Amino acid sequence: MTLNELTIRGFGKFHDRTFTFSDGINILYGKNESGKSTLHSFLRAMLFGMERARGRAAKTDFFAHFEPWFGDGAYGGALKFTEAGHVYRLERNFTKNPLDLTIVDETEGREIQEPQVFLSKLLGNLSVTAFDNTVSIGQLKSSTDAGLVNELKNYIANMNTSGNMSLNITKACDYLKDQRRAFERQIVQDAAKNYAANMAEIRKIEEVLSSPDYVNRIPELTESKEAAAAALETLQKEKEKLLQKAAADQQTLRGKRFEGREDITAFRSSCSTGLKEYEEAEKLASSRGTRNGAVFAVILALAAAGAGFWFTGNTPEGFAALPLNMICWIAAGILAVISVLCFHTDSARKQKAKAASDRFLGTVREHFPELLPPAGAQGTENLENCQSSMEQVEKETDALLVICDSTDQGGKMLQEIDSRLELLKTQQSDAEATISAQQKSQWELERQLEHLSNLKNEASALKRVIAENDRLRTEIEAIDIARDTMTRLSTTIRDSFGLYLNRNASELISGITGGIYTSLSIDQDLNVSLNTEKKLVPLEQVSSGTMDQVYLALRLASADLMRQDGVQLPLFLDDSFVNYDEDRLRTVLRWLPETFPDRQILVFSCHRREAQLLSANMIPYTLTEIA
Repeated sequence: MTLNELTIRGFGKFHDRTFTFSDGINILYGKNESGKSTLHSFLRAMLFGMERARGRAAKTDFFAHFEPWFGDGAYGGALKFTEAGHVYRLERNFTKNPLDLTIVDETEGREIQEPQVFLSKLLGNLSVTAFDNTVSIGQLKSSTDAGLVNELKNYIANMNTSGNMSLNITKACDYLKDQRRAFERQIVQDAAKNYAANMAEIRKIEEVLSSPDYVNRIPELTESKEAAAAALETLQKEKEKLLQKAAADQQTLRGKRFEGREDITAFRSSCSTGLKEYEEAEKLASSRGTRNGAVFAVILALAAAGAGFWFTGNTPEGFAALPLNMICWIAAGILAVISVLCFHTDSARKQKAKAASDRFLGTVREHFPELLPPAGAQGTENLENCQSSMEQVEKETDALLVICDSTDQGGKMLQEIDSRLELLKTQQSDAEATISAQQKSQWELERQLEHLSNLKNEASALKRVIAENDRLRTEIEAIDIARDTMTRLSTTIRDSFGLYLNRNASELISGITGGIYTSLSIDQDLNVSLNTEKKLVPLEQVSSGTMDQVYLALRLASADLMRQDGVQLPLFLDDSFVNYDEDRLRTVLRWLPETFPDRQILVFSCHRREAQLLSANMIPYTLTEIA
């Protein structure tokens, strides 16, 4: 695994910061309080998540310690890394869930479906404790030489015994022994015997109470009674609503002077008939034939009268004066009569149309006066107004007919509700009678039931005691097995791991010290000696800087031991070289890339000398300053 880029959206003092890393050695320089430890902790949290404590411990746990100081409340970030030629992006939102994560394969453009399983495999199933004690390497914390010796011996003891800095076989065995004694003290004697006697008495009483006569149906009957009462109340309210609605609908009909559907239908038919009569009369009254005939007859009558006057004074020769004059006057009279008749007919048709309009409007006004202009208003009687009024009448009567339908439906619903009300009242009465009878039988059994309840409570308590006894005995058996297994395996682990640790750490110490010490030896009493060409040097006689070198060798050897399936994680060196002088530091900086040429190394330091020595020795590296 090679880290490429780290984006911190919010973590401690950092907000919206991005750090990039390269292959090989990366120097992350920062003064004290600049955030090196925070950055290191963020990398650890991105790889392994964070456990959030509860209660009082939540105020001082790892999660609370690194909550963002400022910003928009974001707590988390993203980490890009390369593995087997693929670039992955790991994202975490610690506020949402400190352990949840998302991993995206940016090379293939897909999201990993089981990110936790995938990440554990990439990390070689390394736990966070193993990470802190192998590839994440700091300095020895003790300040005195004697303290350094003791701390280093404790580290070797645990690693030599169990292969893990976080385990201590001796302490674990002592703890299990104490736990076994505590479990033995908690076992209650005679619990099984007392439980058997109690259960026998319970079965005897239950046989008496199993008679059908004493089956308690009061809860069922009470529930039925309450359900009937609730249903009665609901139906009564529904009935009241229907009655109120029916009254409101009837009031609406009477407000329009209707009693029911028949009145509305008859009124609508009368209006329709009246409008048709008015349309027919208006069609005749609007016809111009009669009016044009009257005008033509008047013109002819005038022409005939004029001819009569002319023939009276100018009789042509050969004609008798009397016949021509009379013919003209007679024709003029006939035509005048015809014109009068035509004018009379036209007037009669208009009066008939007016009467039909008045009848239609009167019919509408009787029930819907608001649909018509005031009586006598100009334009009231024209056909378009009447047709428009008829459309309004149809809309209004349609609405009233809907009310009639609703009223009819409401009447049917009221009948159904009345039937259901009677049925529910009967059901409620029957339930009350049965409850009264049940109460009498239950009162008779009250003493037996009380005694049975007490017995069952005692049995339940005894059963829990027996279960707890079984659990305690199982725990004791498990402790015995665990102690035997740990005792048997610790020797095997110590032998195999101790040989490996001596051999591998010896190879590393030679390179770290530049050949000053060629190997180290750890005897059965955990006394550490460093080998030179001339003699063995006890650990107590070396300087603190050399002790740091031994510590580094042991950590690197442990990291290689716990590596699985060829997994190679970056090395995190956090102020690991504080006690190194310049020669030691130069030696180890040359040795690291030679020993781990394909491994990414992140060096956190508050000094610039690492970068200066790397530059002086022309060793490639990347410098990142943490401000």
